[in-house]
Amino acid sequence: MHMDDAVATFLGLSRIAVAGVSRSGDSPANAIAQRLRETGHEVYAINPAGVTIDGEPSYPDLAASPAQIEGVVVVTRPEQARAIAEQAGRAGVEWIWFHQGVGPVSYDDDTLRAANDAGLHVISAGCPMMYCCPDGFHKCARAVFRFFGRIPKELPEPTTAPRG
Repeated sequence: MHMDDAVATFLGLSRIAVAGVSRSGDSPANAIAQRLRETGHEVYAINPAGVTIDGEPSYPDLAASPAQIEGVVVVTRPEQARAIAEQAGRAGVEWIWFHQGVGPVSYDDDTLRAANDAGLHVISAGCPMMYCCPDGFHKCARAVFRFFGRIPKELPEPTTAPRG
């Protein structure tokens, strides 16, 4: 699937969970959750503490969410991301986007394998904020990432048949 088509499909989803939101508010996940809310998405914050974050409830895992999640953005360390991918598969989530910013990425080979084995459509490049009403920084970052090949033109299809 072409990256732009995958992004359009993901951002066309209504109910998106964001894993990795922080009580301190300093995680990129908090900014992603806010941008998705601003653009009309139902956002479900995932934080193991399950506390109120940025004035919104959070849930300790995907299974605790009160709605059927369609997609999840993962902004965690790879060792946490694999469990989220496995939860997503069990919860019937269709899409997963592993955040890739200027620092460390939110996945490793085992995490991508787990997401693929769960039948998820996987985006493992860039950040939703590069596409969802991007500000100047994120527009520039998207261009730089594309130029240096950190955002592929094509994404692999799941090797396990996706649900839905």
